[in-house]
Amino acid sequence: MSTKTVDLKQLQISFTELLSLIQNDREIVITEGNTPVAILTILNPIALNNLESEKIPQPGLNLGAMIMNNDFEQPLSDDFWLQNA
Repeated sequence: MSTKTVDLKQLQISFTELLSLIQNDREIVITEGNTPVAILTILNPIALNNLESEKIPQPGLNLGAMIMNNDFEQPLSDDFWLQNA
């Protein structure tokens, strides 16, 4: 990751330009004189991609993971309710 240092007094770049620099794997250190006051960096791009893919439902992903028995609609036995072995 490359780093660019910008002095706060000389910061005449738009926010959009800052974001485009960050998107290009750059880290921007904003200084006041020789003292760093802020670091702008991109969030983990892998995590961002995972968040985007989690928002989109993907039907059929776990086909066969659940099987319903034929007696699903039948009432449960007294042994089940009384917790008898």
